[in-house]
Amino acid sequence: MMCADMMEVFWEDRSGSQLSTTALLEDISQSGACLQLESPVPLGVEMRWSAPGQQFRGWVRYCVYREIGYLGSKK
Repeated sequence: MMCADMMEVFWEDRSGSQLSTTALLEDISQSGACLQLESPVPLGVEMRWSAPGQQFRGWVRYCVYREIGYLGSKK
């Protein structure tokens, strides 16, 4: 499903510090989601975000820079 929702996404770094960045939800499906990010996110970290009445989480599979920002995929 194609989307264009802005959201704040959260993850922890290796030291356990909580980090966040703004993301644009590009698409979401049963197999994962694609986010456009303002900054890179390390591979393998668990990311979380919420929407009214729902919580989402997944692990970063890739994060690459493309012309207008970083694209990352979660599963």
